[in-house]
Amino acid sequence: MVDAGRVPESLDYYRRVIEFCAEWDLNTLHFRLTDDQGSALRFTSVPDLVTHRNAFTPEQLRGLADYSKHHGVDLIPEIESFGHTGYITRSPAYAHILDSSPQNASEFTGVCPVDPETLHIFEKLYRETTAIFPSVYLHGGCDEVNWGGSALSRKALETRTRAQIWAEYLNSLHRIAQSLGKEFIVWGDVVVHKEPTILPQLNKNIIVMDWNYSETSPGKIEETYLKIRANGSRAIGAPALIRYLWGPRAGTQQLRNIDAFADSYRRPDDPASLGVVLTNWIPSRYIQNSIWDGFAYAAVAFGQGSAAAQASAFRRFVERHYRSGWNETWDEAFRLIYDAAPCVEDGESASWTGFRLRIPWSDDEQLAAVLKNGSPRPNPLTRIRSLLVLLELSVLRNLSDFHAFQLCVQYLEALYWREAVILEHITRQPIDRETATMLIQSIADRDQSLLDALSRDWDTGRPADSPAKSQSVFGLEPKDQLLFQWTRAAAYSASLAKNPERFHQLVGTATT
Repeated sequence: MVDAGRVPESLDYYRRVIEFCAEWDLNTLHFRLTDDQGSALRFTSVPDLVTHRNAFTPEQLRGLADYSKHHGVDLIPEIESFGHTGYITRSPAYAHILDSSPQNASEFTGVCPVDPETLHIFEKLYRETTAIFPSVYLHGGCDEVNWGGSALSRKALETRTRAQIWAEYLNSLHRIAQSLGKEFIVWGDVVVHKEPTILPQLNKNIIVMDWNYSETSPGKIEETYLKIRANGSRAIGAPALIRYLWGPRAGTQQLRNIDAFADSYRRPDDPASLGVVLTNWIPSRYIQNSIWDGFAYAAVAFGQGSAAAQASAFRRFVERHYRSGWNETWDEAFRLIYDAAPCVEDGESASWTGFRLRIPWSDDEQLAAVLKNGSPRPNPLTRIRSLLVLLELSVLRNLSDFHAFQLCVQYLEALYWREAVILEHITRQPIDRETATMLIQSIADRDQSLLDALSRDWDTGRPADSPAKSQSVFGLEPKDQLLFQWTRAAAYSASLAKNPERFHQLVGTATT
């Protein structure tokens, strides 16, 4: 899956993804076109939508769909149709169909499901989308939505339950898709888990895409699949690679999530199981060409099962993608990078290193928090960087992808180095002015060097003028924007380097 609805990337990159899918026997690419941030398709049938600056024309995406079909890859479009619909409701022209929870929650708002205009809009959007994409499938989204607070919804809820309205709305969307010759897919979080009484009321031809990004037990995944099948519905499994819990690299735990779905949904003789799609969320979270190995792991798991993936996926990737000979150094590098991938601080267990992914400090308050953290800890990313230096000479193919992999490791190492180098100085003895001046200048120089590298990398596969590169985009917190947060960090350290006395005072205050 590519998440163009949040951050459109270049057509050249999407063609590379298609080629990679074909090379690794992945026959489907899920293409998200819309989200709260905007639409990645310049629709002509519905004016005044919130559209990304770098959105594509119908002709461009028709060409991409043809390219995908030529490579034997089915390009399935997704149009968010309930929640994640800020591309509609953020427009003044359609603000009146905005719905939210009765508690007025600002997150995951949606369109009003009982406003007749809502279905009229999606009939136009679906018609235009299906004219571009020849796939037999159309994904309607319909996950993570808070609704029921609008006047029309409150009125409808006086005579019908939430589950009834949900089912009626999704069935209506299905009828539109069906009239256009498409099979309709929806996300399964609400209809299976949060409000399970919806599922029996859905049209049995609606396909349920079962996503669960933390479950690692095949038995638990299978339990959900069997529930969908028992309802008479068909299902698609949906694990994740990059998601909110992780930074630019997924951890070993996320591989186990992929394994669980692969082993539960690999049912070639079961017509109710349509297979597995690897989801990959928010391009501004990660360095574009640094995670091909994760895609390759999923390809082996989906095709041959988790045992084959665990035994040989990374070896196959190195031999095929980098044309390098597999050895103990490669094995250690991949084992370490997945084991060392840090988690976002959200209460879930961290990796074996004990690290949690933090936003790089970029203001006085964040710096003060770092100074209170205590003693520095060993940084496993330093070992990984040294291993990649040794391996670089053996890479005979896709060297630029290897460099992106190195850049990702460099970013993670720098993230923790910035904290550790300060803590190392202040825990030994009170820091003097001269040392403080040299220290902040060193940090600022390294920050700027890394920022330059990250910016160059962005520009190779993403539009240089993309808002996600240089500013906070609607609905995305800074933790979801790697380059943007590092830009802020580099600007802050540069400001302190110009006024080292202030840095010395900040450090001195924290240690007294």
